Amino acid sequence: MKYNFEYKYHNNNTYIYCLIRKKYYLLTKEEYVRQHMLYYLIYNKGYNISSIFVEKYFTINNVKTRIRIDIIVYKNKKPYILIECKSSCIFSQKVLSQILRYNFYIKTNYLIITNWINNIIFKIDIKNHLIIFLNEIPK
Repeated sequence: MKYNFEYKYHNNNTYIYCLIRKKYYLLTKEEYVRQHMLYYLIYNKGYNISSIFVEKYFTINNVKTRIRIDIIVYKNKKPYILIECKSSCIFSQKVLSQILRYNFYIKTNYLIITNWINNIIFKIDIKNHLIIFLNEIPK
């Protein structure tokens, strides 16, 4: 998919505009993945910009933790989709453990690990203690 990103160039660096954070960010491999996923969620899946947060920190037990979520989508004011963006083409057990650990506190319905080329999408069925793998991101 081709999206119409806004770029800015400064001191031999390329920056990309983030629709959610409303400013330019250095165009790294991970930022490239993050921006593609954001545009996909908004323009292909119909998510509202106001329901998406980027690089959100979470406080657990009244302490600001090191948990920083790449992308989180809310639905009805509750965490709905947790997305971990990776620049690498390889998904490891470490990445899976990371997103599952984050979700232990956040409790979303869906988890996504993406490098934009490949996606692992799964639904958490807490009641039955199951992870259900999906082929598509929910609308």
